[in-house]
Amino acid sequence: MADQLLDCEAHGTPTRLTCAECARPICPKCLVKTSVGLKCEAHAQAIPPRFDRWVAPYALGALVLVAAAVVILALAVVRQSSDTSVAVPVPEPGGDAGGGGRIEPAQVFVVDANGSSPRTLTNRPLSFDASPAWAPDGTTLAFESTQEGRRAIWVMQSDGLRLRRLTEGGGADASPAWSPDGTRIAFMSDRDGNQDVYVIGIDGSGLRRLTDDAAADGFPAWSPDGSRIAFVSDRDGRPGVWVMGADGSGPSRMVPGAAAPGRPAWSPDGRTLAFASDREGGNLDIFVAGSDGGGVTRLIAGPGQDGEPAWSPDGARLAFASDRSGGAQVYLANRDGSGVVQLTVRPRSFAPAWAPDGTRLAYINDPLPGR
Repeated sequence: MADQLLDCEAHGTPTRLTCAECARPICPKCLVKTSVGLKCEAHAQAIPPRFDRWVAPYALGALVLVAAAVVILALAVVRQSSDTSVAVPVPEPGGDAGGGGRIEPAQVFVVDANGSSPRTLTNRPLSFDASPAWAPDGTTLAFESTQEGRRAIWVMQSDGLRLRRLTEGGGADASPAWSPDGTRIAFMSDRDGNQDVYVIGIDGSGLRRLTDDAAADGFPAWSPDGSRIAFVSDRDGRPGVWVMGADGSGPSRMVPGAAAPGRPAWSPDGRTLAFASDREGGNLDIFVAGSDGGGVTRLIAGPGQDGEPAWSPDGARLAFASDRSGGAQVYLANRDGSGVVQLTVRPRSFAPAWAPDGTRLAYINDPLPGR
């Protein structure tokens, strides 16, 4: 951000924003949010395909790109049913129309499990805050953020206070996942020149690289007993679900066939893994497999792209993101895939994460900039 108003070279609009790569003035009409800050269109296209190389073919990944104007939200009321876990969405904060070059940051939100009382946890100008993950005791959230120019892992209290940066270094760190004992966080990073899985203590000590392969490894997910970490890797040609010991030992293909970029989700009892895949052609759907990789079945399929599954702590429900209503929203379904209902109403909401007590979900809203 510049100290004084400059004229955008493309539109002549007064602006304080500049491209993080070439420092040219850019306005909200031509800027692009990226994993490493705001860029002009030319330099956004030139970002090395590290995290993004998996994302292009999938619609859910594209939901984090900037494209149009913020719209006014309408109240949607869904009657609650005792046997289908129906949510009652309410208008979320900050839903006024964009305009005049106004930019809203990507934010971490939290909402009650019945869709009520949505509230913002982060609201930092020009920062991209994403991928929330609850600590096992429910008092803390980890998330990824570009607040200080490059993507890093941050932590905060569950009320959004006491934010602090956890990871340091020259790479882009993303997709945090807490160990079941709450002492460590696994994440993916390209800090050593290639995308791999790392682990770090919650005090910032003990950084360790768990995978070391020429392929891209990422989106770690701890097993409930803490002994294994599932992750997504393209080391045999196409992204799929792999598993390794919590110390990085013995990486092996866990689930046959393709999986979309995004964190796999262990069921609370550790017997099942949910993941997104387009393995049956066409849409991205939610599949489940046994913890041994067998018994792969399609659980949730709809008219849109479905991904980012997250089991409720009691294993009775599954939250996921979908664009089946025309834009990305968070949905809930019963454990067998029935009773799908929409939880959020603010456009471009995704990446749901259940609080350990099952009463709330954190998620991301990435609004479009005003035009």
